[in-house]
Amino acid sequence: MTEHHPSFPNAIEALLLIALLMAIELFVAAAVFDADLLAGVNDGDVYGFITVVGNGILFIGLLTYKRIGYRALFHPAGHSLTATMTLVTVPILMLVPGLVFLAGALNSIVVWMFPMSVDDVARFEEQMAPGIVPILFSCVAAPVLEEMLFRGVILRGFLRQYSRTFAILWSAALFGIAHLNLYQLATAIVLGVVSGWLYERCRSLWPCILLHAAYNGFVTGYYGWLLDHPESQTTGLGVAFTGASFGALVVGGLILVKLLGGQPSKRVVPRANDANPDR
Repeated sequence: MTEHHPSFPNAIEALLLIALLMAIELFVAAAVFDADLLAGVNDGDVYGFITVVGNGILFIGLLTYKRIGYRALFHPAGHSLTATMTLVTVPILMLVPGLVFLAGALNSIVVWMFPMSVDDVARFEEQMAPGIVPILFSCVAAPVLEEMLFRGVILRGFLRQYSRTFAILWSAALFGIAHLNLYQLATAIVLGVVSGWLYERCRSLWPCILLHAAYNGFVTGYYGWLLDHPESQTTGLGVAFTGASFGALVVGGLILVKLLGGQPSKRVVPRANDANPDR
């Protein structure tokens, strides 16, 4: 099936798309609360349900408008998914702890400049509360849904219209803006830039989903470890582990650049043969 509207969305349409998603989620939330559908369920789980339903409604419309299926959305490349993931899985996982600590350092600067209110602290603690549903949402549902929108639809359209640099940076900025709070902005932009580069090189959402899920999983596990070891909340996992994490970040990054960098004709993972080639 030939994709319709391959250059949708542009930079402005992407902003409107995010606004539409928020409007849909508000509508779903109103319906849920008015009908008292999830009475007794904690707020974090309700938020996860609303997010999943809202994204589902949006993607039904988007995939109908663009006339593409989920298979074409997740892996539009002409090369093997198995080969792609075999190639990039280990170096992607090497990036994760270092990226978490890098984003955490940036967030510390943001919190120092703009101290969090009591409500902000309570909201983040609720989001990170232990439990099967929050973990499934954070480590499975959120990575899949967010990568589908920001890399699978938005960045996919941007790469057909703009330079690679603008496409990746603007899609990452939109990813940060969509989190609607200052304290996740740096984290989202860092993750968005790396995920955007992976998508541009691999033409597959699966490496991006792997990075996103592993990142959220590490953050969730780290937070749970700190709850069990309150004496370590000021020192974290220690200097040795932190240093090793940044070392793995550098090495993993260099491996990915070696494997996926260079000119298109020399890439280990080539581009898909798009009907409307990216510039």
